Amino acid sequence: MVIDIKTSKNTKANKKTKKNLNQNRWVNVRLVVTGIIATLCFIVVIGHLAIIQFVEQKKWSERAYNQQVNAQILSPNRGTIYDSKGEILAQSIAVDTISLNPGKITYSNNNDVPDEVVAEGISGIFNITYDEVLKELNSSKSVVVVEKKVEKDKVDKLKEWMQENKISAGINIDEDSKRYYPYNDLASNLIGFCGTDNTGQVGLEERWNDVLTGTAGKVVTVTDVNDNAISDEDEQYVPSENGSNLYLTIDANIQAIAEKYLDQAMVEHPTAHSGNVIIMNPQTGDILAMATNPDYNLNDPSNYINAGFTEEEWKLLEPVARTEALLNLWKNKAVSGTYEPGSTFKLVTAAVGLEEGIVQPDTENDFLCERSYKVAEDHGEDVFINCWRTTAHGYLSLRGALCNSCNPAFMQLGERIGKDLLYKYYEAFGFFEPVGNDIAKAYKGIFTELDKVGPVELATASFGQRFEISPLQLITAVSAICNDGILVEPKIVKQIENTDTGSIEVVETKKVRQVISKETADTIKGMMQSVVEEGTGRNARVEGYSIGGKSGTSEPIEERKEEGYVASFIAISPIENTQVVVLIALYGVQEESEHQGGAVAGPVAGQILKEVLPYLGITANTTTAETTTENTDELKILQDVKNLTVYEAMQQLKNSGFEVVTNTNADINSILVTDQLPKTGTMLREGSVISLYTAQDEERTKVQVPNVKDMTVAEAINSLKSKNLNVNVDGTKGVVVSQEPTYGTEVEEGTVINIVVKEKLVDAQ
Repeated sequence: MVIDIKTSKNTKANKKTKKNLNQNRWVNVRLVVTGIIATLCFIVVIGHLAIIQFVEQKKWSERAYNQQVNAQILSPNRGTIYDSKGEILAQSIAVDTISLNPGKITYSNNNDVPDEVVAEGISGIFNITYDEVLKELNSSKSVVVVEKKVEKDKVDKLKEWMQENKISAGINIDEDSKRYYPYNDLASNLIGFCGTDNTGQVGLEERWNDVLTGTAGKVVTVTDVNDNAISDEDEQYVPSENGSNLYLTIDANIQAIAEKYLDQAMVEHPTAHSGNVIIMNPQTGDILAMATNPDYNLNDPSNYINAGFTEEEWKLLEPVARTEALLNLWKNKAVSGTYEPGSTFKLVTAAVGLEEGIVQPDTENDFLCERSYKVAEDHGEDVFINCWRTTAHGYLSLRGALCNSCNPAFMQLGERIGKDLLYKYYEAFGFFEPVGNDIAKAYKGIFTELDKVGPVELATASFGQRFEISPLQLITAVSAICNDGILVEPKIVKQIENTDTGSIEVVETKKVRQVISKETADTIKGMMQSVVEEGTGRNARVEGYSIGGKSGTSEPIEERKEEGYVASFIAISPIENTQVVVLIALYGVQEESEHQGGAVAGPVAGQILKEVLPYLGITANTTTAETTTENTDELKILQDVKNLTVYEAMQQLKNSGFEVVTNTNADINSILVTDQLPKTGTMLREGSVISLYTAQDEERTKVQVPNVKDMTVAEAINSLKSKNLNVNVDGTKGVVVSQEPTYGTEVEEGTVINIVVKEKLVDAQ
């Protein structure tokens, strides 16, 4: 065989050449792909830069600017709440927030302070344990809040401790404010309180939060990377708008009177679980007082004692149950609660009948009470509803029916009126709409739907049962009767003061509609006077004054017997030119005790009117409003000044017209008031002496009571005041016939001496 060696060599060379060509081709492909990818990436980058430059320029500019901006929020001052005469009911006072910077707490020489030293000092001053402080110091937190709303005495202790230990950094004292209520529990369910962020939680604090809060401001500064202000950038200043002040229609003195007698009634009728009082001017709609029992301390609203629990009982409650208990305690039931009004509602039924000409006030034998009255038939069975009295009233006029609060008579009147007409007037009187939304969350009346009202529902509605309304709705309706038949909206805010400009916005009386004629209104008021003089309202009589009223006793249905009765009374005075309407209701009164409204609530209404009428300058023995100055216009309620500095307390009391005595030798700008005499809530004349005590006052100054018998009121006041004693006067004309404590008794300065004043009788010759 002959082999061509040259050809073989060429073949190998060709194969090598082909291999090299393939490799080069692959390299070229890779280069091309890499180039394409690089080009695409370049295009993407350029495109993104273009988007940033042209499309998102504003966004990124703002982001870059914001990173350089330092904004300081300027918190507005929360407005103050005053009563109608300028007494402070709620105010914000300066406090501090204490915080720590773990790892940055240093001595004056820049050495670190041992954690144990910090823990010992902080736990000894604030409400936090030694171990809790250590735990926080060893945490990863940059800032640890120790306590908020810290008052001056604790801050002073902290500053003193830091100075003694030469601590210069890492413990922060930041300015803050705290809501403070000088009278503690006065009108608590009405006023409400603020949370830790000074935002209103309940009551007027919540309802008027936007007005009271104001608007935050800010200071904006542009800084460099080192947080230094850039000099060529202007500082932007947006001032805060402080919250406005509220002046209420409430009079603190009248509020104190209402609460005093409500509390007394709760003690005298221990089966009642709660109660409320509303006092209103029917002509203006001004609410002069709105009291609730139980109430609570506005400066300590979450205290379980306020809710009626022991410590052991409170610990056993689940968190949800605790919250519900507190929410119920804080609730303003005069506005946000409903009840069956009972016989007080007969005033409305009578007004409808008179207005429509269906009945006359004094028609003899117009109604017949045989104790039981047949209202319907049910499956062949007669349905009877009884009168409250165990014996029949017999024949009655409308006036007699109202005086005796006869249920059968009003069931008969309801039948004559008919459901359609009754419901028309219910709407006109405002029972189908919420009343008092500017006070709290208001509820409208709960009535059976008109098309479902049968004979039984019509009968019970006629005498005020088996439907529910709020106490404020009822007193508003009765106030319309007392205001010549004109319904006005109840009002709680008298005026709003802009604290920045000083401008005043007066809240005007709002007339809603004419519900009944003046003639009908006058007739109803005359009948209410008969109820007090001759009927179930005798316990509400006040000597020298024309008083009208109506009692109410709401009986629970059989299935809810344990809830007890609602004993209520509504009173008006004077009969002509009526200026005061009082509604009192006690809830849960049990059958085994006295539970009739006239006996339970009637006396309370009388006690309230006995003090309120002269205070308002309404003279006895007249039916018109006349002003008197004798022993009435000077009365003021003493506020709580405990836990204020002596200086702050002195200023507040002097602004209220009182004189102050104190024996402290300490700095009055730093030492706190621990006690006061007389006690909070005492009614005093302007110029009365208030004794303030501090923790350093081991002994109290005592004086002997002088003999003021046979002196005039003015002489007695001057004599007692010379000893730094105060006076409570029972009577208006004459001389002092008795005093308590008696002459020579040793008492503390500030003690109230009770004197009785009477005209001396001249012996006949």
